Amino acid sequence: MGNRFYSWILNRIRGVRYSISTGFTSKNYIFGSIVSGSYRNYKRDPNPLVFVMWCGRGSNGQYYTHGINLHYLDSNELNWFSRNIFMIKKYQQNIDGRIFYQYLKSRMPSIVKKAYRIYFTSMTDYKMVSAGITNYEKFVYPSREPFIVNLNRLISPQAITAPPKQVAFSSDELRERIIESKNSVNLYS
Repeated sequence: MGNRFYSWILNRIRGVRYSISTGFTSKNYIFGSIVSGSYRNYKRDPNPLVFVMWCGRGSNGQYYTHGINLHYLDSNELNWFSRNIFMIKKYQQNIDGRIFYQYLKSRMPSIVKKAYRIYFTSMTDYKMVSAGITNYEKFVYPSREPFIVNLNRLISPQAITAPPKQVAFSSDELRERIIESKNSVNLYS
């Protein structure tokens, strides 16, 4: 009985400390991370895999999480998505959710059409399974999902900072290829 009472007190203190430190008691997910877990208000997918686009309070005071549910994408779209995450992270692009949304709509509108979802944050129980374009690799929980395993391997700090692979074997090879391609195309036809 005594241990339960002390556990209850400690949990109450932790909850109060969390609400004071963040300013609210709702969960907050980081743009660019990939989270997974259970969602209590689901229609089709009780355990979504979500690339977080935005998380915050709406105009009605309710907390929402906007994201791309990666379970709804086919293999070509997943490959395209992972390549873009890699490029954004490798070249340290300064991007936010709105810009990324516009980029998706212009380059791959099928992703937005099929997989963009809005979740009630209070009904989520997500954990970060991939840092995505963020630098929070230390907070990532392990995942068995093949896409996440491959993505985490692709965007690991060791892979990002690896030296570039050699493109040309000789210093003149690239120049010769460019000249050859220019000569092969007739610009005035």
